Amino acid sequence: MNTTVSGSRQLTLDFQPGLTELYGSSVDCVRARVHQIGRQLKSIAADMDMSPTELSRKLANNPNDKRPFTLFDLERYVRATGDTVPILWLVQTFCANHEEKQRAAFTALAGMVPQLQALCKAAGIAG
Repeated sequence: MNTTVSGSRQLTLDFQPGLTELYGSSVDCVRARVHQIGRQLKSIAADMDMSPTELSRKLANNPNDKRPFTLFDLERYVRATGDTVPILWLVQTFCANHEEKQRAAFTALAGMVPQLQALCKAAGIAG
């Protein structure tokens, strides 16, 4: 995706195919990423200037909770971890057009062809 900012800069983003299908919301994305990035929750929470209990509670996304995960929390998460996947999720969800999503899917499929061929051969489906 190419985006022109103020007519002078261009930003190119490499989408992770299937990212928007993996997570139903930005909070779902952050919740999963907290457990995938290889750091303990208590370390991430401390870097976000909150307790592990508070971070867990916010990520639970309970509609009855008066302290939800906010945009400010997302900014602190990205600063604390350097993990931009939740931002890419937002961009893909709200900015990517159909052609870009389709191109990303085709790229992912092309990368899977050798693996699929090997699996077919191992299963005796292809010679």
